[in-house]
Amino acid sequence: MFSLLLAAVIYISFISLGLPDSMLGAAWPMMYSDLGVPVSYAGFISMTVCGGTVVSSILYSRLSRRIPTGIITAVSVLLTALALLGFSFSSSFWMMIALAVILGLGAGAVDAGLNNYVALHFKARAMSFLHAFWGLGTTIGPFLLSFLLSRGYGWHEGYRVLGTMQLIVCIMLFATLPLWKIAGKADNAEQSSSLPENNSFCRKAVIPAIIGFFGYCSMENTAMIWSATFLVETRGFSESLAAISAGVLFWGMTAGRLFSGIVSDRLGDRKMLLIGETASLIAILLIAFMPARLSVIALFLLGFGFGPIYPAMIHQTPEYFGIERSSEIMGLEMASAYVGSMFIPPVFGMIGRRLSMDIFPAFALFFLILHTGAIATKRRMLEHQRIASVTEGRSEE
Repeated sequence: MFSLLLAAVIYISFISLGLPDSMLGAAWPMMYSDLGVPVSYAGFISMTVCGGTVVSSILYSRLSRRIPTGIITAVSVLLTALALLGFSFSSSFWMMIALAVILGLGAGAVDAGLNNYVALHFKARAMSFLHAFWGLGTTIGPFLLSFLLSRGYGWHEGYRVLGTMQLIVCIMLFATLPLWKIAGKADNAEQSSSLPENNSFCRKAVIPAIIGFFGYCSMENTAMIWSATFLVETRGFSESLAAISAGVLFWGMTAGRLFSGIVSDRLGDRKMLLIGETASLIAILLIAFMPARLSVIALFLLGFGFGPIYPAMIHQTPEYFGIERSSEIMGLEMASAYVGSMFIPPVFGMIGRRLSMDIFPAFALFFLILHTGAIATKRRMLEHQRIASVTEGRSEE
């Protein structure tokens, strides 16, 4: 009972985490003229938010040793609420940059904290559903803004509503703090057989683990940002059709995570990763070699392939590195993911403008191979260590 209530609280928190992620892009056409800056300055705000998330993700492991996850999450959501409310009253670009730091610090801690908590205390399907709810949050922001604009309001009011929604989530989190302890004890008892207490930790395996996150998020965010431009410049799509077609990628991701949530407990994280990576590979090859009219189907398949990968990687962290080290490794993995999200899409933009946007499939394939190779290396290193540990234990007997 307590676990179900806490799961609902966590899912709502992850919806709130996704709300501001899509708001900036939707509101920026109105914001940049009001702020008196060039249209390209949106990149500075998004990169500042990503920078804040990297810092808070790295610091999370230290905080989690002294402060319970529930309190970290509630305070972090409060920070995001204050930042969004600050956006709603801001008339200066530099004030927006300062608030973006606060938004990033809050969002990164929520992301690392909730991912680690769910990986430790819930089954694999809960992780997939968690990220599906984040996707739901990203779809709400633009629809909310569109509704307010149709009623004669502006982007300030949009951020004000988002900030108020975050405050409500924050109050809910503080009110339900006792659930985190009660549900955590129950889930630890249930999960004791599946999460080994003495799982050996191999420091060298951390490197391929974080490279795997870096490779995946580089590929995912490049596709999210540049797929519409790719369709316009290389496949002859109109801008409106390309926008709709690129949106199919997000629907595919949501469908992939819902599918993963249904079957992941039966198949396991390793098979879900294989399914996601295989679907992504097929989709990239379709985009590269099949007729333009199949691009929409290929983008849906690409999103569907993306769906299971991130939740499965996160859920594997306590299994591979142990409960005691999970928060530390999770913070590094989240930081690596945000670094890929922050830097690689702009790199593709520069390369694509100099050469051709037609390199998009090859670019995505490179990072898919980087991700797949790193995850395979991590698994092989840790499995070899486990075998060595068992052999050593038997020899001592």
